[in-house]
Amino acid sequence: MSYLNGYADPDYLQELPKFRLPMLGQGGTYRAFEITGDSMLPIASGTVIVGRYVSDWMTIKDGTPCIVVSSKEGILFKRVFNRLKDSATLALHSDNPLYSPYSIDVEDVVEIWEAKSYISSTFPIADLSLNRLASIVLDLQQQVASMKKF
Repeated sequence: MSYLNGYADPDYLQELPKFRLPMLGQGGTYRAFEITGDSMLPIASGTVIVGRYVSDWMTIKDGTPCIVVSSKEGILFKRVFNRLKDSATLALHSDNPLYSPYSIDVEDVVEIWEAKSYISSTFPIADLSLNRLASIVLDLQQQVASMKKF
């Protein structure tokens, strides 16, 4: 919450820790945010998400993972679906299927940072539903093969 209170204060921003990561490009502004909660599993609570500042929100492609700084909801890490032209909203989706998607008004958005990397002290647990995913892919391959016959 301190970031939400100080994001526009140059003195606050000057005091933020600075770091370099070799995998990040030279262009752009990057910032790191520690996330909490389980809505983006397998990325665990306590993970640090490194994001690149997005100046033109219209360029956000559907499904892009982003840190959204909201005046009402604080710091959110979600997949963003751009609905700015249609309804002046962003649809926010969690990777954890237990959480339903919801929309946020653009007026409530302060900043958006496109997730580029993450740093975690825990390793993701393998998705136990990989067998189910493999089954779906196999079914799709069979459907495509049968469609090619026509």
